[in-house]
Amino acid sequence: MSNARKTEVHLWKQALPTIEYQLQSAVAKGLDTLAPEEQQRMWKIGKASLLEAHSWMTSRLFLRNVLAQYMQQQARDIQIKYGPSGKPYIHGGPRFSLSHTKGLCVLAVTSSNTELGVDIEWMRPLLRQQAIINRFLTEEEQGYVLDIACNGGEPSTLLWEMMTRKEAWIKACGQALCGQWRALNTVDERFTKLDLVEREGCFYILRKLDVGMEYNATLCVEGKTEPSIRWMSFVV
Repeated sequence: MSNARKTEVHLWKQALPTIEYQLQSAVAKGLDTLAPEEQQRMWKIGKASLLEAHSWMTSRLFLRNVLAQYMQQQARDIQIKYGPSGKPYIHGGPRFSLSHTKGLCVLAVTSSNTELGVDIEWMRPLLRQQAIINRFLTEEEQGYVLDIACNGGEPSTLLWEMMTRKEAWIKACGQALCGQWRALNTVDERFTKLDLVEREGCFYILRKLDVGMEYNATLCVEGKTEPSIRWMSFVV
């Protein structure tokens, strides 16, 4: 591994609601902090599910409140912008990546110029596992899943691991890579022991995160140097 200075990554997590109660009061409390476009997105999500809208709002408020600590600003004043492929960023602020799933969200933040991405998934039962394997995994990844399954590993858990690795990598790349899942090989035999992956000459480190037995989560950090990871504590 390189002797370059390690990138320090702070990780934050926040519980999200899983049942519909006191939604109206919670929504009203957060509206003043959200930007107009965030409010519009929340209402759009709410047309399909109030619970999903509340979860999205809670994760967004969490993002703003944590970033406010780093930037010494009011949460409502933070200007979140989006790159050409939809990756959020703050001009002059820290790099960050947010992911949420049923009951939990995780936020990764770094003050360096290093790109990063995080993904978390609630490990719900997977139907048509073979179809998912054929559609999303590279040949090397399919062989990896098969080998571990033959040695007693749980295929569905391995699939969720592969999916979070790919999604975190996509976020770190900041490119429109959806639909190119099979172009991202997360188990390259040259680098597997280091959890190092490469695409078009750019290298990234993948790290599995322990966020609870029902979840699978991965952090992806640009570069070849092992990042310094620190779990933070914050109450919104």
